[in-house]
Amino acid sequence: MSVELEIHVEGLDDLRRKMETLSSTMKSQVHDTLVEQGEILKNTAQSFAPRRTGYLESTIFATVKEWILRVGATAPYAAFVEFGTRFIFPRRFLARALEYCMPSLVRRMHEAIDEAIREVKG
Repeated sequence: MSVELEIHVEGLDDLRRKMETLSSTMKSQVHDTLVEQGEILKNTAQSFAPRRTGYLESTIFATVKEWILRVGATAPYAAFVEFGTRFIFPRRFLARALEYCMPSLVRRMHEAIDEAIREVKG
């Protein structure tokens, strides 16, 4: 059992169609920004994860595939730590990381997309 957070952005399909008109260099620039922000989000989640052995922290990941950033943890008990149980208080290491990083992530993605559009307009 693992736990993942996935963000669905309204209007993403329209954005994808528009991004297809951009050059591969521009797509790469936006993709690289998404990867960079994913790494920051992963590192933040690792810093928020409770540590006893460090295993949970070591299983936290961030991947980007087809404009989707996935952040999660593959430790078998990750969901129990994140959401809690009737016996365990939730520790929300992923949700807290997302809340903390979201303003920066949105800002950086806007900047990368705006720059890509400016370069296409030349």
